[in-house]
Amino acid sequence: MAKITLEQLIDIAASVEEGDPIDWGKLNQGQQETFKLIGASVLEMFDKEVYSDADRLMVLATITKLIVENMILHTKLLSK
Repeated sequence: MAKITLEQLIDIAASVEEGDPIDWGKLNQGQQETFKLIGASVLEMFDKEVYSDADRLMVLATITKLIVENMILHTKLLSK
């Protein structure tokens, strides 16, 4: 498996945001800094040569949790 770089991860994650932009002016850190900080953390946790079943479960659980949180946030924003 090819090693994923921080730049690749940031580029893909940022391109997904284009369809649902964030108001970065409300945050202390800018977009690039935020993506870099979080991307580096994700790579540190999940950038391995071999994944165990526990690793796969953690990745899938993390994705599911983030999608649920995103859905709840959007629901709250739409109800205002």
